[in-house]
Amino acid sequence: MRILIADDNSVFRTVLQAMLESWGYDVSVASDGNEAWSLLRAESRPRIVILDWVMPGMTGIEVCRRVRASNHPGGYVFILILTAKTEWEDLVEAMEAGADDYVSKPFKSYELRARLRAGQRMLELLELKEQIACYQQATASEQNPLPSRPHAAIPVSNPTATPSTIACKS
Repeated sequence: MRILIADDNSVFRTVLQAMLESWGYDVSVASDGNEAWSLLRAESRPRIVILDWVMPGMTGIEVCRRVRASNHPGGYVFILILTAKTEWEDLVEAMEAGADDYVSKPFKSYELRARLRAGQRMLELLELKEQIACYQQATASEQNPLPSRPHAAIPVSNPTATPSTIACKS
């Protein structure tokens, strides 16, 4: 799964990138909020983003707000704020801005990994929900009401249709 790191500290970014890659993630990096926002507007944007709060150009909180306000066809993005801010009011502000999770620096690697796995599960469940809705819509449209003429042929729905065989519009 693709993940974006947005942090203005190049040493921290490099260490975090190596850690995430060792866990199997495909990592993109941004050195400021403007670059992160640009990458998150791309057609094939990452599904998980780790944002530092304090960055030049645009804060992580502002990037978060913009992602939530956008109507991007790329699906939901799991946003984790990873910051040196440790006050409970900061956590509340981040969550109200649309963040899904919040971790303070310094962090424990196993905690970050567990939180990212939870985010990945959430994204997988959202994807499954979309597939089920698509399947239900496709199978419902195949079932027609009885024809008004008693001897007319009654169409049969596709009994082999499954969520993986139905193409939905994105």
